[in-house]
Amino acid sequence: MNTFIFGSCVSRDTFGFLGDDFHLTRYVARQSAISASTDASALLAKLKPIDSPFQQRMVVNDLAGDLPVALESVADEIDVVLVDLIDERGGVIDTGGGRFATKLSEFWSAGGREAVSGMTQYPFGSDQHFALWQEGVDRFVAQLEGLRLKDRTLVLRTPWASKFEDGQVLEVPEWMIHPADADQMYVRYFGHLKAQGLQILELPTDLARTPRNHRWGASPFHYIDAAYEFLADGIKEAFRQPRRPHMERRNTAEWGDFSDFSNVSEIERTAQLPELITLWQGGFPIDLMVEDNGAATTLVSFHAALGGSGLQPPVFTGRAISAGIGVNRVFVSDPSLLSSKDLGLAWYLGTQELDLTDVLTRVLSTLQTKLGAQHLVFFGMSGGGFASLNLSHQFPGSLAVPVNPQTRILDYAPVHWQAMANACLGTRSEDEARRALEAHPRADQRQVYEAGFDNYVIYVQNSADGHVSNQMVPWLEAVGWSERAPVLMRDWGQGHKPPPPTYLREMLSKIAGAEGRWAGLADVWGAEVRPSRQWVRELSGR
Repeated sequence: MNTFIFGSCVSRDTFGFLGDDFHLTRYVARQSAISASTDASALLAKLKPIDSPFQQRMVVNDLAGDLPVALESVADEIDVVLVDLIDERGGVIDTGGGRFATKLSEFWSAGGREAVSGMTQYPFGSDQHFALWQEGVDRFVAQLEGLRLKDRTLVLRTPWASKFEDGQVLEVPEWMIHPADADQMYVRYFGHLKAQGLQILELPTDLARTPRNHRWGASPFHYIDAAYEFLADGIKEAFRQPRRPHMERRNTAEWGDFSDFSNVSEIERTAQLPELITLWQGGFPIDLMVEDNGAATTLVSFHAALGGSGLQPPVFTGRAISAGIGVNRVFVSDPSLLSSKDLGLAWYLGTQELDLTDVLTRVLSTLQTKLGAQHLVFFGMSGGGFASLNLSHQFPGSLAVPVNPQTRILDYAPVHWQAMANACLGTRSEDEARRALEAHPRADQRQVYEAGFDNYVIYVQNSADGHVSNQMVPWLEAVGWSERAPVLMRDWGQGHKPPPPTYLREMLSKIAGAEGRWAGLADVWGAEVRPSRQWVRELSGR
């Protein structure tokens, strides 16, 4: 895994414990987030050469503020970005004109003290330093987002060592910040990184010990091997088996030009919603088709399994049966399908790296606001019906219209859920796949709804489908045969067959007129508002 380090010896020494699967692509050290992107290179003429090529290079690069350039130059190759804040400890020097230099011992010994004499210094932990650092970090995070690397970034938070590994107190020089004081100063810095959405890996305090035989010497930020092993394990777990989408499967030619967004905030800020949107998250393209009809109700449609259809993502189904019915329309293609070359069904659950339920909740909420609509309806058949249940649950007052849905993935055909778990969740066997799906918080909609629901569900089910007994009834039992979950059940042919398109179109045409009164819509559709086990048996024989 190609790794970019923006930090100190903490990240660099940890890297040595990561193993052969990790490759160091670029290392930006001895550079504050404040000096990054500012150019104080004019000071070089006042400095003496440094014997160490590494130290010379670090001073030159810091004065050049080369972090943004270094990151962009290798962005396409990078799998992991490691960050730590140890090199902020010296503070910065304001060289004038919005240019800054990091206060480094190497810079100081090369004549930096004399070169910056009379210039303002901002010590680490001061309010001025923190304010400038926030601005610098915000620029860095914005660049990570623009390069689609934010989700691949991990910050290492390591308490300063105040003791040797045997417990004896580590005496620090008078000029150095005491470890306890440093840890307190860092609190708001890490708090800001967390608020920016960066993932943080914290070293337990009992591992914050320094060995006497560390190759760089004992220091508050030189740690015992057990500390580096802990950090390395955390890094490997955070980026375990990263999935790259099989983009060769994706074919957008049929639809036209998609507008790319790297985060939901960019969609919020756009002046006019594009019809075709690609939101990049976790390295995957989430493709959406948006139709703004100025309506009060928005219909969100999810597709079923691709099967042998020959369709290539993005897939936007349900357009014909919902055309011209007086609602806004959003069609969502499942990006999880790109986890393998031939995956046909993934239930819109995403991957280990992509919490698709969370992302879709945020993006659909944003789209609903941008559309100025009041009511939300989620529609899908089979695997898309599962998605409609899952996402509607996230929106109180919304309506789910699942048609012949799966409600618990593990009660569907093993060939499908094992393929999904292997491709999306990194499992390697049926047993592993089963355990992963049992542990997944959204793979069982019975559990999700049993805990309570504030949305409304009109459950549409073919009475001649085996899903009646192994998917629908267990879900209805889990929700206590709730009046908030009426059932529309008819015989539409033997097997897992949906209602005919004409029937579905007639159903969906009534949605706009309901104006959010879903119980009334259920009555119009002829759904049973008080379903029971006996009623199901009488209608289906199951």
